[in-house]
Amino acid sequence: MTNEELWLTAQLVNSLGVKRVDIVPRRGRRDEILLSKDRNPNTNGARLILGSRSAPGAKLMAIANAVRAGEIKALVILKENAMHLGLSVEELAGLPALILMNSLQNPATEKAGVVLPACGFAEKRGSMINGKGRLQRLNRATRPPGNARDDWEILRDLLQAVGGGDSLHSIEDVFRRMSETVPQFAGLSLSKIGDLGVHILEIEELPPAYPSDEEAIEQAIEVQTARRAVRSQLDQPQAHPGASMNRQVEPETAPRR
Repeated sequence: MTNEELWLTAQLVNSLGVKRVDIVPRRGRRDEILLSKDRNPNTNGARLILGSRSAPGAKLMAIANAVRAGEIKALVILKENAMHLGLSVEELAGLPALILMNSLQNPATEKAGVVLPACGFAEKRGSMINGKGRLQRLNRATRPPGNARDDWEILRDLLQAVGGGDSLHSIEDVFRRMSETVPQFAGLSLSKIGDLGVHILEIEELPPAYPSDEEAIEQAIEVQTARRAVRSQLDQPQAHPGASMNRQVEPETAPRR
């Protein structure tokens, strides 16, 4: 998600009094040149704008357990596969309200009460903050197909439905409002970012993460790894050895095209 989408999400969180918010963690091997251990492209933007004091994944298993215990009545999943929570399709189906915003179909979309067709990363505009704290502009490479809409427009409309989001007619308007409320964006606009980006954030400015979160994060990563391993086994070609050339590890089809 872009900074603009995250900012609108934060307004929704505040308007609805949401208590539990988290980000799916993605980690891999790092090097000293290009690769970071954190493979989410906008973790710094998410932590800055959502004001999270925990690293991505620290609350994920607690959310899953609360769903199982019936403590959560409504779950909104933005651009993620719900199965990363480690919940079964049946457990998700038991929720009174399951709302998904995504660009691809997955097992959870079949059980959702509402599916909002959104954009893929190459179909949107906005900004992100990289691992070094540099604000970078994201330009649209292709227009979204079918009835898919810009993510920020969907979030803006949801915000308007609960009493906010007025006067936000473009992605530039969202950035302007964001720059009025997030000090690191003050005085900037999408056009001022330029092609090379702008350094706006020292990493120590982010709320410190708790070392005790690491165990919960590792548990969330283990759940995802186990799920992918099972999915990969299920997707092994059964009859034609050449079939693997045209299959994905997690086959998904777009409900929006």
